[in-house]
Amino acid sequence: MTRSLCKVEKLKGLIITTDSIKGPVINAKEQRSGVVSILELTSLDDTNSQVCPVRHLATYLRASKGKRKPHSGDSVFIKNEGEPLLVNDINSIVLSTLSKSGIDIVKFKSHSTRSAMASLLLSNNFSFHVVKKMGRWKSNDTVDTFYDKRIIGEKSGGFLNTVVQIS
Repeated sequence: MTRSLCKVEKLKGLIITTDSIKGPVINAKEQRSGVVSILELTSLDDTNSQVCPVRHLATYLRASKGKRKPHSGDSVFIKNEGEPLLVNDINSIVLSTLSKSGIDIVKFKSHSTRSAMASLLLSNNFSFHVVKKMGRWKSNDTVDTFYDKRIIGEKSGGFLNTVVQIS
């Protein structure tokens, strides 16, 4: 990744290097107990530049710099008006995307994507421990609640396949 992609607006707590973007997840559940989660996106090699999360986030931060309102604070994601993107906004975006993908949003909600991802990872031989850690679940019972929750294959009308676009 080129250094020019890293010349983006400096946001408090966001560390941008030539190959990664790292920063705190401010509203994570863990923060209630005094723990702050850190999210780190690592760039992919140039052959995968179309899907490189660091490249796309750096581009987004550069493009949104002029739209940011002074009171939007250190929010990475903002609405078109420059206001911080809130949880309800993200929920609406996910539901809209699910609906456009042919998913029945009366039956499946935005949080269903979490179950779908856990199911996908486990069905592709990721270890239970890795899935538990990625989902930030504290107990095995909680993972079981989200895993294979009527979302795999025909039981859901292909929800998992549609959400993660398995070919």
